[in-house]
Amino acid sequence: MRTWKPSALSSRGLRRQALRWVPCQQRMSRSHQRKEVIVMGETKKITTLNDLKQKNNIFWQIRNEAGEAEAELLLYGEIASSSWGDDEVTPKQFAEDLKALGGKDLKLRINSPGGDVFAAQAIYNQLKTYTGNITACIDGMAASAATIITCAADKVVMPRNGIFMIHNPMCIVIDYMDVPKLKKMTDRLTAVKQTIVNVYMKKCKNVAEAKLNKLMDAETWMSADEALAYGFVDEVDTDEQVENFLQGSVAVVNNVSIDMTRFKQPEKLKDILQSKPKEDKDMDDEKTLLDKLRDLLGADNSQQDKKKQPDPVAVERQRMLDLDAMRDGSELVDKIVDIAKKKGNTAEEIREYVDQVKESAAKDKPQQSGIEEIKNLIKDQLASGADKVGLNPADETNKEADKKAAEVNSLVAAMKNMRGDK
Repeated sequence: MRTWKPSALSSRGLRRQALRWVPCQQRMSRSHQRKEVIVMGETKKITTLNDLKQKNNIFWQIRNEAGEAEAELLLYGEIASSSWGDDEVTPKQFAEDLKALGGKDLKLRINSPGGDVFAAQAIYNQLKTYTGNITACIDGMAASAATIITCAADKVVMPRNGIFMIHNPMCIVIDYMDVPKLKKMTDRLTAVKQTIVNVYMKKCKNVAEAKLNKLMDAETWMSADEALAYGFVDEVDTDEQVENFLQGSVAVVNNVSIDMTRFKQPEKLKDILQSKPKEDKDMDDEKTLLDKLRDLLGADNSQQDKKKQPDPVAVERQRMLDLDAMRDGSELVDKIVDIAKKKGNTAEEIREYVDQVKESAAKDKPQQSGIEEIKNLIKDQLASGADKVGLNPADETNKEADKKAAEVNSLVAAMKNMRGDK
């Protein structure tokens, strides 16, 4: 294809023009009389290259109030609209701004779709040598090159509905190129990717290098919980909520827009933006467990008294066999089966509940708290002697049934109080 680039294949020309991690490129005419910069899909005319650096390359803001123990570094929007590859002025300015803080603790607030990989690496290196403690707060999105910068912090905090994305570095080629030149370009991209992987490995100590490479190859969008699981994030802020919405092919995350058409996996981003917070879903699931626990312990058994069993001995024997078949070695499931045996429940009556408990127990560790609460309640119920009252005794009076239902309701209410439910 017929294209043009600033210099044939010089290292300076290639680094400035090509190794950009998001599609936001500078282009200049041969005569250098007209210059433009393309930012987020909009073409803006400028006068000189110095104007470009002054207007667009100071992309950070530092807040350092006298008397405050902590300073703030804000990185909102794109990281450097022109490359730091052969720019010595801008990184020096950033270093001077950082040095002026005198080692004061720093809160890094970042909400960025990415930008120039050289700028991100330079910022990462400067932050890693900073003497103060650094806490990174992802105020919405950390994507592409922005993820390099977050890895420099001592602690990374991400809101529940924030967004984290990693992918491979990309380049734009404006030149006639043969196979050797293309090979040279791919070798440089491979080297750049390795520097990024090295950063991620220092942060995600339990993730193998091969796995990180696969995540980058696939362009992986992560929720806060997923980023926490991989080790990119140290804490999920369940109180802070980010304002996200979709407008056509543009996603707006806390007032920072991003064109989803430039990514390989825009549907994953949409899913994260539109998903219900995992914590809320888990609470709904456990409330369903509460309802089933109420039924299991006998809060509503009016229909069972009406059942007639033509062969009580055979039916009872089969009931015991069916219940024993549900055991899986789990202490909680065994307790449920034992209660069902004593109270006269059948396997079918508790199957849905047991399946729900098994599914919950198989989830991630944060899900175990609800299971432990149910386990403790069942232990308390067994210790209290309440299980010694049969589920369907022939001589049970209405008064005893009401008392039993009240005790069960009290158990469920106690579990809700433990969880803080209303």
